[in-house]
Amino acid sequence: MRSRARPAGAAIRISPRSRFIHLTSGLDGVSRATNEAERGLLPAEPTICVGQPTALDPSRAPPGAAILWLQMPEAPRFVKGDAAQEIEAPADGGWTEAVRESYADRIERRLAAHVENWDAIKLARRAYSPKDLEAMNINLVGGDPYGGACALDQFFLWRPFKSSVNHRTFVPNVYHIGASTHPGPGLGGVSGFLLASSLS
Repeated sequence: MRSRARPAGAAIRISPRSRFIHLTSGLDGVSRATNEAERGLLPAEPTICVGQPTALDPSRAPPGAAILWLQMPEAPRFVKGDAAQEIEAPADGGWTEAVRESYADRIERRLAAHVENWDAIKLARRAYSPKDLEAMNINLVGGDPYGGACALDQFFLWRPFKSSVNHRTFVPNVYHIGASTHPGPGLGGVSGFLLASSLS
């Protein structure tokens, strides 16, 4: 495999056929953003997970239109500050509408550098903070869509418990699937597939 480095500052163009990508400045960028979020800071350059549902299913939008779904995996639960020193943190550390929209503006500016004609093609935006996610779904404690910590001792075979085996619960014929079970979050229904395969 051969690769060529891009000139510094060169934009990466996102293809309309791409279904899902991670937009980041690289491993150091992911590490920096994760570290900032762990300390309660809004990352200066967060990893942007970009999904285009209409690339797989065009019926999810009117003809000629598309949906762009974004997720920032490093958003802090409580905001203590801003790594870029542009957004003022609320005194109580809670997500406010002003913080959410200012942070969404930052994300859009980064995205616009990679999507041709971003300002001309964007029709609308709806941003959700961790506080909003928790209010919409009580299971997303702290707005965490990943089903809890992804630490090594709570992952892989130990998810959700050390005693968990093949998605079984203590109730006969009741199984547990989802982000909090093996193999973990962000894998597009793999836990359900694994369970179905083991039952068939």
